[in-house]
Amino acid sequence: MSLDATTLTALFDPKNKSAQQLRPDRQLNQVRFSTCGKFLLAAGHDGRIHRWEVGGETPTELPAIGSHNGWVQTLVFRGEEVISADSWGGLRCGPYGGEQPTVSWSVPNAHDGWILGLALSPDGTQLATCGNDRVVRLWNAATGEKQRELNGHATEVFSITFATDGQSLFTGDLDGKVKQWSVADGSIIREFDATTLHLSNRLQEVGGARTLAASRTGHLLVAGTKPKNGGNVQGVPTILVFDIATANLTRTLELGKEGDVYVTDLACTADDVWTATISGNPGTGKVVFFKLDEEKPLFETTRLPNCHSITWHPDGTRFAISATNAGSNGNGRNLAKDGTYPGNYSPVHLFALPE
Repeated sequence: MSLDATTLTALFDPKNKSAQQLRPDRQLNQVRFSTCGKFLLAAGHDGRIHRWEVGGETPTELPAIGSHNGWVQTLVFRGEEVISADSWGGLRCGPYGGEQPTVSWSVPNAHDGWILGLALSPDGTQLATCGNDRVVRLWNAATGEKQRELNGHATEVFSITFATDGQSLFTGDLDGKVKQWSVADGSIIREFDATTLHLSNRLQEVGGARTLAASRTGHLLVAGTKPKNGGNVQGVPTILVFDIATANLTRTLELGKEGDVYVTDLACTADDVWTATISGNPGTGKVVFFKLDEEKPLFETTRLPNCHSITWHPDGTRFAISATNAGSNGNGRNLAKDGTYPGNYSPVHLFALPE
């Protein structure tokens, strides 16, 4: 079904009874529908992968998969298995179904520190990782055996994605420098200049190429913010669109105000409608729907502030967004009535397009 502004406005209306909300007691980094479409998985700050069965009318929460030592940062699906990465540099692969999923393989020290990005090749044979150690690595996705190491970034590598043909790999770092690598021999094919997404301010390095996505139309989307300062970072959420064949910048999309700050995730529908989640200051942020060939966004809403990620169901009729609870804050937050300090959590909002 084609998306339009009228449908999306009704979908995000607070009175929309078809929308559902999951309320885990933890903060989440990322949510993803499984390739079979029966499950929704989320990467948790508690070192666990949270799971819901979503085949019926009402989602059913399943026991979480708990075998990571640090925050689960990101995850990808390979057949009936999920591969996940954490803040301690660990990789894990295992089935995502069943009451007590097992571990197929794991690499406890895949990187020296935080793994920030994870990508699976289109044919499912190779896994690519990147992180704080400034290194990019390729792995056998079936066994966890390391195949190749790619060096060339001078700062932390935030984002990673394969080209649609699987022959090359894109990686983006804190400086806003994006490289395209040959998967066959590890050589650098070309580089993309996204340094407008980086700022050095008062001994702080902020911004960077936070999110990457390759389109079916031959474009590379590099997302983050145009930072204005350090500390409590303020900046305009921005997506730079490059022609992959030439590395030329063809379009710049500014999707908000300075307080909206970062584009946190990107996903594309079968109709080539792009969806972006945005998060900034506590209580701010938005969700934006847009097309690369149209000047203005198709739709945008601020009803779900501080959104971390978005995922589309394989059938193309449902999507899920992870956000932050209302009234979230950090230092200085008021205590609850019982005197306890309430922690933040990440509600997951489920939407279904009308038939």
